[in-house]
Amino acid sequence: MSLKESIKQLQKREHITQDELLRRLGCSRSSLMERNSDDAQVAFQLAFGSDSGRISEAPSFKNEEELEKILMWVRKFPIRALQKMGHIPENVKDADLVRAVFKFMQIGSIAGFENYYCVTLPSANPQTYAAWTRLGELQVKRLATEFTPDRNAIISNLKFLRTNTFFHNKDIRSIARETLHACGIELIEVEPFLTAPTPICAFYWRGSRPVIQFPTTKMEDSKFLEALFHAVGHLLLHAKHTSCLQLGALSQQAKVSEMHAARPEEILELEADRFAQDILLSEAEECELICCGRFNERRCIQHFSGLFHVRPGILVERLQQQGKLNRRTLLNDFKIAV
Repeated sequence: MSLKESIKQLQKREHITQDELLRRLGCSRSSLMERNSDDAQVAFQLAFGSDSGRISEAPSFKNEEELEKILMWVRKFPIRALQKMGHIPENVKDADLVRAVFKFMQIGSIAGFENYYCVTLPSANPQTYAAWTRLGELQVKRLATEFTPDRNAIISNLKFLRTNTFFHNKDIRSIARETLHACGIELIEVEPFLTAPTPICAFYWRGSRPVIQFPTTKMEDSKFLEALFHAVGHLLLHAKHTSCLQLGALSQQAKVSEMHAARPEEILELEADRFAQDILLSEAEECELICCGRFNERRCIQHFSGLFHVRPGILVERLQQQGKLNRRTLLNDFKIAV
């Protein structure tokens, strides 16, 4: 079967767009369409394998030097953890290990990895975070149709999530999953790897389906909501297929971006951060809270929580971000682990 026919079958079966295919393979559009392009053929086989799925049928590497260079890069993935999960076979030769990792990640080259999982590159553990994201991708079924976000419905649900109301004894993660699913957004949880610090959140597209991925570990309700709203901000504000990986305090990242000449990707993060901040607590609400002057008292937090219909942990977190409250304040007990 020719490369062109293999691509057509893959796109029809998996609903993979041509843009995603090019980014995963690390090939140009022209090289992918040329029937005699050996590099494109090799990249396609490495990423998607043969119909039989046997590793031995995958293409060979040009020489030992090329294999050793790629092997050093591949070993930075959480190999043992992926082997225990059954995603990568155990006790295989070096070349087969490389092929197995490429096939699991569905990438045709290191360039393909850098194109498709580019949001992990600024971190100290890009391979580990990309593998964590890939585990989430495998949980989500691709859509056969295009996704069109209902902005009003999504924002209405976000405003509901910031309230301190619980229904049917469900925690906020369950409520968020149900409300966002009704808007066409998938919210999933994936256990993080022990070889890297726990990520806060990731946002990406699975075909035409938007996905927000959280670790299974507990976090404060204010931190969870801020990360969630930040991810939705990318969905509503930016072009399709924008992705993000959140690893630190969003407000601190925003301040750093504002102080220096921001790169294009930093501007996107700053815009999503501002969107999250405004939905969680508007500028007018924040000013009213701060002007009260007694925000270090429990009754003040309780009063404004009822007045704004907002979770008290969000108020405490915002005051701490503004430097009005110490990070070790006793008011931290307003924050709930979710």
